[in-house]
Amino acid sequence: MEYLPGPRMRLQKTLCALALGALTCRHPNTPAPMADAPPMAPPPVAATARDAGGGPSAGVGAGARALETLADTLSARMATLRGLALRRPIPRGVMSRAQIVARLRERTRQEYPGAEITLEGELQKRLGLLPESMDYEATVFALLEEQVLGFYDPLEQRLYIADWVPAEAQASTMAHELTHALQDQHFNIGRFTHHQQGGNDAQLAAMSVVEGDATAAMMDFAMRAAGRTLRDLQDPDALLRGQLQATADQPRLAAAPAALRDTLLFPYLQGFSLCARIVRADGDYHAINDLLATPPASTEQVLHADKLAAREPPIAVPPTVPAALARDFQLAYHDVEGELGLRLFLQTALPVPRADSGAAGWGGDHAVLLVPNGSLRPLDAGVELSPEALARDVLLWTVTMDPVTGAATDAQATEFAAGAQAVLAHRYPQAPVVSVPGAMVARVVSPGRVSLVARSGRTVLVGDRVPQDRAALVVRQVLAR
Repeated sequence: MEYLPGPRMRLQKTLCALALGALTCRHPNTPAPMADAPPMAPPPVAATARDAGGGPSAGVGAGARALETLADTLSARMATLRGLALRRPIPRGVMSRAQIVARLRERTRQEYPGAEITLEGELQKRLGLLPESMDYEATVFALLEEQVLGFYDPLEQRLYIADWVPAEAQASTMAHELTHALQDQHFNIGRFTHHQQGGNDAQLAAMSVVEGDATAAMMDFAMRAAGRTLRDLQDPDALLRGQLQATADQPRLAAAPAALRDTLLFPYLQGFSLCARIVRADGDYHAINDLLATPPASTEQVLHADKLAAREPPIAVPPTVPAALARDFQLAYHDVEGELGLRLFLQTALPVPRADSGAAGWGGDHAVLLVPNGSLRPLDAGVELSPEALARDVLLWTVTMDPVTGAATDAQATEFAAGAQAVLAHRYPQAPVVSVPGAMVARVVSPGRVSLVARSGRTVLVGDRVPQDRAALVVRQVLAR
C-alpha cells in the first residue's frame, strides 16, 4: 500500500501522505473478481516522506540500473496517459525495505514531536476504535513494513523504488508512483502531506484524490497493455475491492483493528471510486486535475457525489475545554473525525448499513482529549506526557449534523445519538447505568468517571471518562454553544 496516514488513524494518513505510493495490498497473482480484468500489481498504499535526507540507496547493480531505466521509460508513457506534461526529469533511486522503513520512521519523528503519536492513539482508544492495550505506533509501523513497496517523496521530488518487488509487479507499481510525481509537478501534492492537529478529515479527503487518481492511472496503464482502457471494465470498484480486501497473504493487515484497516484503505477504495467514475464518464482525467487543484474539504464530499458537486463546506466546531473541567484539565490533543470517523465509530456496534445511515447527516465535529493540568511538559519541539496522565484523561466529542428543514429537523442527530448509545452499551456492557441530567444515557466506567451520550437539537456530545460529579455541567456547557 502506499499511503499509510493514515489510520484513518492519523499516523497512517501522515505516513501515507509522507511517502506517496509505498504499500501494496495484494500480490499481483491474486485472482481478480472479474474475468476480463488484466493481471496487475495492487495499488501501492503509500506513505509520503517529507524529508528524505541523503540520496538513493546503493542500488548500483545491474538489477537496480534496470529498475531505474524502467522508471525512465514509463515516465513518458504515464505523462501521456495521464495528460500531464513531464516538466522535468524525475530523480529516482532504489532502496531496500529496511531503508524505506527507516526513512519513514525518521519522517514521523519530524512530523510528530514529543508525545503526539501517543496522544493521537489515545484519542482513538477513547473513541473505542483501538484496543486499550495496543501500541499504536508499533502497530502502524508493523503494517508499513508488511505493505511498503517504495514511495515518492514530494519534498525531495524523488521516486524511491523498492528493490524487492517482484518483476511482474514493478511496471504497474511504478505507474502508480510516477503518477504521484506528475501530480506533484503540476499541483504540489506535498501540501497535503503534513501532520496537523485538527486537519485529519481534510487531509484524508485530499489524499483520496491523490491516491484515487494514481490507482486509476495504474489500472488504466495495466489494461492498455491488452488494448483496453479503464472505461472497458464493467465494475472497476469490484475489481479493486477484491484485490485490496483479500488479506490472506498479509497477516498484519488482516489482524489490524477494523477502523485502522478501513482508514488505511479509504483513499484507495473511495478515492479510486471517485476518480474512476470521472474517467469513465468524461473519457479523460481533466476533472480530476480540478480536484487536485482544489481537493474535497471532507470525507463527506468524497463519499457523496452531490456533496462534492455542491462543495458543501464542513461546519466548524471549535476544540474547546468546558469551564466545568478547565480548572483541572488541559487540552492535550484534538482532531476532526469526519463522516468516515462517524461510520467507523458506529460500526463498532452496528451493522454497516445502519452505521453508514447514522453517519450520513454529518455536518462537522471535533474530538478533544483532555489530560490533568500539569501532565504535559513542554519540550523544544512538542510536549512530553507524564506516565500517569493517560489513566486520567477525558474525551469529549462534539458532533453537529447537517441542517434539515421541516418536521425532520433533528432526525439525523437523533439517529446518530441512538447509534452512539448502542456503541456505549456494546463497549461497556457491564457498566452500571446512572442518571446524569441532560444526558440520554450515562454509564459508570471507572470509579467517579462516566461515559455518556447527550443531544440538543442537531448537536450530539459523546463523552468518555468524564468526571461524574461534573458530568451534568459539562453536558450543559458543551450543548449550549
